[in-house]
Amino acid sequence: MRRAILTVALLLAACSAPNPDTKHEGGPDSGKSGPDVGATQTGDLALFYRYGFRLPAERIAGVQEEHAAQCEALKPERCRIVGMTYEVSRDRTIMASLQFRLAPEAARAFGRQGVSTVVQRGGMLSNASMESEESGAVIDSADRNMAESADEARGITEQLAKPGLSAGERTQLQARLAAVTDNRRAAQAERADAVRELASTPMQFFYESGAVDPGLRDGPILGAIKDGWSNIVAGIAIILTAFISVLPWVAAFALLMWLWTRYGRRLFSGDAPRDE
Repeated sequence: MRRAILTVALLLAACSAPNPDTKHEGGPDSGKSGPDVGATQTGDLALFYRYGFRLPAERIAGVQEEHAAQCEALKPERCRIVGMTYEVSRDRTIMASLQFRLAPEAARAFGRQGVSTVVQRGGMLSNASMESEESGAVIDSADRNMAESADEARGITEQLAKPGLSAGERTQLQARLAAVTDNRRAAQAERADAVRELASTPMQFFYESGAVDPGLRDGPILGAIKDGWSNIVAGIAIILTAFISVLPWVAAFALLMWLWTRYGRRLFSGDAPRDE
């Protein structure tokens, strides 16, 4: 029997042992810092970065403040905070976020610095994404539309200046001129948006509380045990919450039943005294 127990323990240890080729925690391949992938900022490409972090609950506020301070250190012309959230849920989990607008040349370095700060504070990078938009092509298209609209508006204005136009023709030309003017304004607004996207790079940091680095180096068996234990604790919490919520109603019902048993039957039974 002791030999069987020893054999099972050795198997568990072997399955749960980390890979000897894995680098130390916090290293570039630990899974905490994530891939160092980025795109070279060009004059016609607008980039958008998003980072998700997982940290112990008590450290989220401090890391969020550090990231805000790092942005402020770059001065408003290179980094601006444009949004912030911090929420504690009823299940005692914390969700938070920060939104930035950065100078395009500073965005990637700022993202790496943000990830490094989280890792140093015992957290990890849980997800990351980078998207791009061809803002240069949008600007070129808007310029062409504005030029074509300007040419057409000039031609319509010349036609309206000619004498001898009927009322119907003048009305049609004026309606067309109004439509061309609206198209030109829409192209101008589209161009302005594209220019703004090129001038600054949006970046979002999302924070959540939870277990850091779960199952990445524990092996499949120990990782399953940890996940199972977390599920058990969560289930007990749900059952306890439901029990506490129902308990007052059960107590009130029990009190009503006791009052009925004690006094209600006497009041409604035929044992009440009769008048002679």
